[in-house]
Amino acid sequence: MPSAVYSDLGSFLRRLEDLGTLLRITEPVSPILEVTEIVDRHSKSRTDLVSEAARSFDPRHADLGGRALLFESVEGSDFPLAINVYGSYVRTELALGCHDALGFESIARQLAAIAQPQPPRGLRDAVRMGRQFLPLLLHSKPKLRRSGACQEVVRRSDAGEVDLTRLPLLKCWPHDGDPAAVGIPSPESTGTESGGGRYITFAGIHTIHADDRNDPSPPSHNIGMYRVQLIDDTRLVMHWHVHHDGASHWRSWKAIGEPMPVAICFGGESIMPYAASAPLPPGISELLLAGYLNRGGIPLVKGTTVPLRVPANSEIVIEG
Repeated sequence: MPSAVYSDLGSFLRRLEDLGTLLRITEPVSPILEVTEIVDRHSKSRTDLVSEAARSFDPRHADLGGRALLFESVEGSDFPLAINVYGSYVRTELALGCHDALGFESIARQLAAIAQPQPPRGLRDAVRMGRQFLPLLLHSKPKLRRSGACQEVVRRSDAGEVDLTRLPLLKCWPHDGDPAAVGIPSPESTGTESGGGRYITFAGIHTIHADDRNDPSPPSHNIGMYRVQLIDDTRLVMHWHVHHDGASHWRSWKAIGEPMPVAICFGGESIMPYAASAPLPPGISELLLAGYLNRGGIPLVKGTTVPLRVPANSEIVIEG
């Protein structure tokens, strides 16, 4: 497998810019419908970097995806917004470290073997499988660190330092979720009539089962990718389906009458979004898959306010 993957979002974006497949937008834009309208059009446009591997199995879409977009001035936000980063075959290949003649095929068979392993048919087959999975077990385990980039600046809600409305969270559609409809006042957004229906849509949601609450390395550690709805400056609402691991974890905490710790992580290693959304079988950790794709275990740090471990190279972590 190729060795080029990216340890954080910043290094990945710099690589995309060097390749001419990132566009900076300096004009002010609204997070309410305007950003997503621009991205909707741009993501359907032609891209200059075309995956030759993708031409063989998806010629209709191989040259679509436009460029990654970096909005540097989002109204009402203290942060820039990167979007459409994984919107083309080439950019996703770069993120996964498989931008070569085979493209996704260079890792697809190895991932399939992990996700759907076949039982060994004999001793020789068992030895072969051992050799195949030994690197995954030995070199892909997460690594706990004392400090990380994600904790260089810490803001606490109990000190009045947190305002979630200052994040560039987007409203995608005119009739998307509205807190006011369920009796909760909707946060206002500068330059717009209403901030209702704004969501986190592309972050890793870290949870553990209540049974593992005292385990320093909880085996149930799950990373999901769910929509998280903004309510006000310190409150968010999680949206997950009943069959998701995150929902199962929530039910376990509800059963013992304790609040469930959650960490919402933005950015990090370029392979994290795929690992968080991969259809893995029970017992296979997203962190283990991420470490495998990363060619080395994902560095973690202990949360500052919750008993969870979070990726040390995250851009932003919301704990609660």
